[in-house]
Amino acid sequence: MEQIEEAVRCALDPSSPQDIKVQATQYCERIKESSDGWQVCLELFTAIPQRAPEARLFALQVVEAMISSAGIRGSVNGAAPKLDVARKALLDFVSNQYSGATYHSEQPFIKNTLAHTFSLIALATYPSQWPTFVKDVVLLTGFPATSGPLTENSASAISTAAINPSLVDFLLRILSSLDEVMINPTVPRSTDEIARNTEIKDAMRIEDVSRMAHVWLGILVHMSSAHPDLARSTLRLVGTYVSWIDIGLIVNQPFMNVLFGLLKSPTLRCQACRCLTEIVGKGMRAMDKLYLLQFLDIIGVMKQLGVDEVEFAEEAGKLVNTAGVELLGIWLDKETATPDARVAASGMLEELMPLILSFLAHEYDEVSSSVFPAMTETLNMFKRLQRESTALSASQQEFLSRLLPTLVGKLKYSENYSWPSPNDTSTADADASLDDDDEEAIFCELRRSLRTLIDAIAIIAPGLYDSVMLTTAQSIFKQCNQYGVSADNASDERSNGSGRLGWVRAELGVYLTQAYGDRLVSTKNLRFGSTKNGQTNGSRTGSKDTSGPSTESFADLLSMMIQSGIVECTHPSIAPLYFENLVRFSGYFDAHRDAITPVLKSLLGATGVRHKQSSVRPRIWYLLRRFIEQHLNIGLTVYSSDFISAVSDMLSISASPSSASGSHGMFDSQLYLFEACGIMLAPSDLDDSTRTTLLQHLFGPLFSEAQALMNTKSAEQILQEPRSILQIHHYILAIGAIISGFPNVRVDSKTTSASAPHQLSANTVQVFLKAADMCIAVLEVLRTSQLVREAARATLSRMLSVLGTEALPYLPRLIDSLVSNCAVEELLDLLGLVGLVVFKFKPYVAPTASKLLLPVISKVYGFLDKVAQEGATGTDEAVLLQDLRKAYLTLIGAIFNADLDSIFLDPQNSQHLVGIFQPIATQLAADHTNAQCQRLAFNVIFKAIQAWIVDPLGYHTVATLTPAAIAALNNDAKTGTKGADRLMLRQAAAQALGLDLASGSVKDARDQFKQFVMNTVVPACFETPTRSQFQMADAQSSLVVSEIASVLQLLLVAGMPAVAQGDGSAVAEMAAPQLLCVPLGGDLGQNHFASYLSTSLLPSMGCPENLAVEFVQALSTLGQKQFKKYFVSFIASSS
Repeated sequence: MEQIEEAVRCALDPSSPQDIKVQATQYCERIKESSDGWQVCLELFTAIPQRAPEARLFALQVVEAMISSAGIRGSVNGAAPKLDVARKALLDFVSNQYSGATYHSEQPFIKNTLAHTFSLIALATYPSQWPTFVKDVVLLTGFPATSGPLTENSASAISTAAINPSLVDFLLRILSSLDEVMINPTVPRSTDEIARNTEIKDAMRIEDVSRMAHVWLGILVHMSSAHPDLARSTLRLVGTYVSWIDIGLIVNQPFMNVLFGLLKSPTLRCQACRCLTEIVGKGMRAMDKLYLLQFLDIIGVMKQLGVDEVEFAEEAGKLVNTAGVELLGIWLDKETATPDARVAASGMLEELMPLILSFLAHEYDEVSSSVFPAMTETLNMFKRLQRESTALSASQQEFLSRLLPTLVGKLKYSENYSWPSPNDTSTADADASLDDDDEEAIFCELRRSLRTLIDAIAIIAPGLYDSVMLTTAQSIFKQCNQYGVSADNASDERSNGSGRLGWVRAELGVYLTQAYGDRLVSTKNLRFGSTKNGQTNGSRTGSKDTSGPSTESFADLLSMMIQSGIVECTHPSIAPLYFENLVRFSGYFDAHRDAITPVLKSLLGATGVRHKQSSVRPRIWYLLRRFIEQHLNIGLTVYSSDFISAVSDMLSISASPSSASGSHGMFDSQLYLFEACGIMLAPSDLDDSTRTTLLQHLFGPLFSEAQALMNTKSAEQILQEPRSILQIHHYILAIGAIISGFPNVRVDSKTTSASAPHQLSANTVQVFLKAADMCIAVLEVLRTSQLVREAARATLSRMLSVLGTEALPYLPRLIDSLVSNCAVEELLDLLGLVGLVVFKFKPYVAPTASKLLLPVISKVYGFLDKVAQEGATGTDEAVLLQDLRKAYLTLIGAIFNADLDSIFLDPQNSQHLVGIFQPIATQLAADHTNAQCQRLAFNVIFKAIQAWIVDPLGYHTVATLTPAAIAALNNDAKTGTKGADRLMLRQAAAQALGLDLASGSVKDARDQFKQFVMNTVVPACFETPTRSQFQMADAQSSLVVSEIASVLQLLLVAGMPAVAQGDGSAVAEMAAPQLLCVPLGGDLGQNHFASYLSTSLLPSMGCPENLAVEFVQALSTLGQKQFKKYFVSFIASSS
């Protein structure tokens, strides 16, 4: 035993040498696995004097391992004697040691583990080997092992002198552990375990559960005063066991008298109420449940109790809620409940409703929430009656008329709710909203639940809903308009509505306005007013003409809210909600344009963007930007100068390096102000000179401050100072935010003109180009800073969208600065940017894209080659590199989709053509760890074959090069007809590059690619799916096979000429495009690609000649889907 104790100590001691800990752990495992280790450990646990607690705990774990090895029913050969020895030894230990003071000094984890050990023994041996389990553990306590029905004298007949409180506590621990291992529904169990547990419960129901009930009653009667902790444990246990024992053992006059009496005990009433809730909620048939509820008389019991204490009120609310839900279940049960029973349940429910309402109206939200389920079920019942065309009774209507005002009243904030002080910037620095506070989040969840109930009433009684919601909100706004509102006082000055309004009801009025509007939006597609010719004036919330009384009432309510001056209240709860209403229901201003001026004034005032509460301002800045954007087309231009002047002093930038990671403090929200300024200056009806002046007013400080910082400090100093580099970052992003307010340029990609139509004036373009010059200049100096690179990329990408082709000359400088120092994450974003640019500005971007191609591709392959040599440093980097491969292939595909394939054929790039596609075919297409990249790789190859082999002169866009288009090309080739005279996009891109697609140099590049396809791509089409790592059954791999099949079919259609063999011998060459139509007709021997497959490639890979011929025949005659199926079977047979 000493060795075991020492081994456990060493294994658990953090200061033990690692090798000693390993040896100790291995020794303990050998003890646990040995056949007689449990006996030694049993002696160790029961030894006197006691061993170390850690060693005793390990000893019990070894004994439990032996019990578990005995089988579910303890039936493994030789297990019965072991279990008997363990049971007797532990019973003797408990009887001798736990009856005195030793029990109080025993560690709680030892008590709980020993109780668990007893429960495991009981599971393995009861009732076959240990039928007296319950009787034995009951007798340990001093209680008599009485069974049978409980009577009035059951508890009084017990002699309290022999009862041992310590052993009573241990008995309760055993029974609690037994529930955990046998009953607890959250514990997963096998079918055999469930069957065994059912047998045990059936056996216990015969007599032993009755014994437990006698003990429970005895504890509650005799020990609740002196040992309230034992009484609480007993009540908890009764509530747990009542779900499966005979309810008559608990619900009888003796037990209920005690339980109801405990409801008046200050120390036990909460637990007694929980126990009663479990009894009421026990699963029973409808008729039995009705008799139970009638016997318990919950309504009568609750009327006799005071529920002034919050914790008890919450438990009482749960009890009443459970009773209500059960009564509703009886009422709805038309199959098993008799009509009289349903009528009785309905009557009891009506009696219960006032009690439920009293809990719902309780001051504390925890109490109110306790009856939400009953409220929900009740309203569902009313909706069911409504669907059945059954009118609500007078009492039910009366209940709704009392319920709705109660629910509306609960929507209010508590008058004791604590808000951050105006100068508290802890949340503002993290740019967090008030909802991030736990208390606010809990209240918002409460409001959502209340709104669900209120919306249900709106369906059941729409007239009542309109009346209560509108009347409540209107009365608040009228009071505010007449008496004003206080930001410092939560409650109203007078309760009769004649004094100054407190902020709590003020916020409620604004919130009710939002709730009413949301309800109209969800049910009627809210629209406001009408315009010319009687047509409904559109709101952004719907498309149907549903103007009606409710819509008009809501419009009037919004007018009252605006005119009340409630927004002048500086309390932080008012303004964000107020302005959110005006943004959310923006269609109101289409019919009430006169309201825009006062609202805009409020937005720019002391309770708007200048709100004293720093945590509120970011939200209002965002709402200002939304408001400006929504109403720009209805006359905001006249406010442009005043708007810029009003916010100018708020545009000062001050970097905060201490901001939380991933954010930049208030600046992130300050960008909304810059963007709002840009939106105000964007309308075309604004005087151009005014726009130019205001833009210079906005850009001037940003330019001058950035220039001053760059002039006073060297690049090295700026890079070493976090605040300086952050300041530069902010200047660049602010410039981008202003430009973001302007609409995207319209680019017509179908025209071949040199420039796209422009929306901006020449003066505006010059201002923006100056900003671009500044951003690029700063980037080139500070390119080693990731912050500067991120800001420049964001701002210049926005300039590209707004300026169009005017900004393209800056793209090479931007890419050069970004690529030289970027990390993988930045490169991912950069690839996405280049992809968008080539798509948006095709074909004009061809010269720029040609310059960018090699630097970007070199950077991608640089990262991939480095990882191939050194390996990924961790899971995160491996995931990023997978994303990089996917983004790179997506970019190459985007270039083809944009019909810019000619940039690969540009002399500066064509010499690297094979080098670019070699890794795609040999590495990315062969990467079996990423089937998605494999599919993209073969898709890119497919597009390249389309562009350079099928249609090398660019008569069709790559995306539309269908079999029909190929047939047309084939016909042109046979008849000598040239392509259409209209210049196509691919031809326009080549023309922009000064490239002749029919020239010798371009043909040489294409020939190199053909050679590459012959030598590398075609073998890869067969090698990739035949490798052992390729999972043919995987859905992504199936898509890879589809791409490979498409490549092979396309090559056959193109009659792919073999340009040279490995030994250098020339083969007859076909002049592309000599194309064969699908399905292939005539002699396959005339198709060089077919001949190459059947006579050269496939035989060289070990394919029999007849199977090779069969493959070519299938390739030439089957459709796409049919050939894919054949190809899968062909690969399977080859593997």
